[in-house]
Amino acid sequence: MSVSAHLTPEPERRLWLILESMRHEVDSADARIAGLTAFAAAELAFISILSPVGTPGFLALTALTVALPLGVFAFTPLKRLPPWLQFLEPHRERMRAEDSLITVDDLVKYSHGDLIFKLDKYLGGGITATPYYEDVVGQIVENARVAWRKQRLLRYSCFVVGLGQFGLLGQLIWR
Repeated sequence: MSVSAHLTPEPERRLWLILESMRHEVDSADARIAGLTAFAAAELAFISILSPVGTPGFLALTALTVALPLGVFAFTPLKRLPPWLQFLEPHRERMRAEDSLITVDDLVKYSHGDLIFKLDKYLGGGITATPYYEDVVGQIVENARVAWRKQRLLRYSCFVVGLGQFGLLGQLIWR
């Protein structure tokens, strides 16, 4: 009999599906960040080459220039943050009974130990029996936090690129 014979295949499969979902969220955030950064770079080149720069155009150039390093930084792994970037950490909110345990927004609320306890009840038991499954839960927590950080940086980058769009609109109207 194997070490995990008491664990039914269904909870184990669900645990792996949650992990793959978190990995997909990280990859999806990376793709959106890459697309937005490429858009900002192309628009920056377009504005600087084809359009004379006035005051609104300068705002657009400045915002798009800020968006480029922000996008490059957001594209990094973001597994460990320096102390000066703690604003990217998820807020420790109160855990609720209606948390779905499969979305990034709900999973980042939990510490590793809390999520092990919650998933053990959620998936039918047996997760705490072996360190292997606890390590898988650790990977879920880590990927959820990375996805949260990347999504947060994506929001900041969207805001900065949006400011650039207002500057570009002002430049077109000014002309």
